[in-house]
Amino acid sequence: MTRSVHAMRGEVMRRLLFITIAALSAVLASSSNAAADRGVALDLGKLEISQVLTPGGGYRLPPVGVRNPGDEVTTYQMIVSSVQGQDGIPVPEGWFDFEPREVTLEPGQTKKVETRLSLPTGADPGRYEGLLAAQIVTEGGGAQVGAAAAAKVLFEVESATLLGAYWYKLSTWFEDNAPWTWIVPVALASFLIAWQFRRNFAFRLEKRA
Repeated sequence: MTRSVHAMRGEVMRRLLFITIAALSAVLASSSNAAADRGVALDLGKLEISQVLTPGGGYRLPPVGVRNPGDEVTTYQMIVSSVQGQDGIPVPEGWFDFEPREVTLEPGQTKKVETRLSLPTGADPGRYEGLLAAQIVTEGGGAQVGAAAAAKVLFEVESATLLGAYWYKLSTWFEDNAPWTWIVPVALASFLIAWQFRRNFAFRLEKRA
């Protein structure tokens, strides 16, 4: 009987110990998750373009450095938003291209995001104002509201005729795709000149005795 009581007490003690360890592990895991910090920072506070921009033009802006100041791996998405209470014209998001648009960073890691501004030929003249922001992307694939760092961007667009805007867009395309945009025309022109030369002038070699 005594042995049976001791065995029961030992079983109860083992169960209590198991429950205590499980509860302690859950508390530690919960506190560890609560301590995990997800943040975002940019190395650029404000970007004001002094050059007056022309409709139809494409412009490469300084790269934006996105940094992970938290203590866990985090994915960020680049977006464009308006400035609350702004005086200028809101910047349309479609005018900006980011490469890459999403970045995944280790804690403390920084990555440069290339930024390009492309103005449509019908862009209204005036002073534009907006925010270039990096937002935390949640596991579901959406941006986390409020968890973002932003840099203010300001620029001015001049008035231009539609013909002038299309010409500027074409010249910008040639510049962005150099050197192929001038190598191909030069090679084609050289071929046409050589072909025309051979067509108009026939050379005959004669063998003399």
